[in-house]
Amino acid sequence: MWEGIEMYLETERLIIRDFVLEDADALEKIKYDKQVMDFVPSLIKRDATIDDIREAIMYYDSVKGTGKYEEEILYAVVLKECLTIIGVITLSDAKFLNEPQVGWMMRGEYGRKGYASEAANAVTDYLFTTHPYDYLIVVMDIDNPASYQTALKCGFNLFEKRTVYDYKYGRYCDDYYYFRKYNPNSKTRCRFYGDVEYNGRHS
Repeated sequence: MWEGIEMYLETERLIIRDFVLEDADALEKIKYDKQVMDFVPSLIKRDATIDDIREAIMYYDSVKGTGKYEEEILYAVVLKECLTIIGVITLSDAKFLNEPQVGWMMRGEYGRKGYASEAANAVTDYLFTTHPYDYLIVVMDIDNPASYQTALKCGFNLFEKRTVYDYKYGRYCDDYYYFRKYNPNSKTRCRFYGDVEYNGRHS
């Protein structure tokens, strides 16, 4: 579905690019930022050392374009005016959904400035131009209002609220929000409930 592409995009205020080994310290700051510690990519373990982060960056670099990646691949969000890495955009195939997924994490001090939505907009527009996706998805915990607003600002629509069911223990777990953003060129007509009238058949 998605093969871990190389990335370099510019917006009015940002650069979105591949991580390189020299970015390890900046990625460590993001990983341990109080605003994002609970929303870390699964490949970087919660108690990751700087060496673990360097190893993850080398992994991301090695699998781009191969179709052999696991988990997410991360891209640096860089502030143009000072070339500071302020956040991360993630791209992945959501394993439990088998759909192309976008995510974001921003350092707390750079929150509430529209950087996340600016970066996500640029990346989703690029993916719709270069890949034949009908839509992209975002999922998030229901107690993450900042990401909820970011999703809306960059053109995602709330598709539904879902509950994870743990089949191993036979119980329901955390709720989450599931968003979709459709490709403007998608021929899919019935995207959300009520989009197409149904009178015994789709019109």
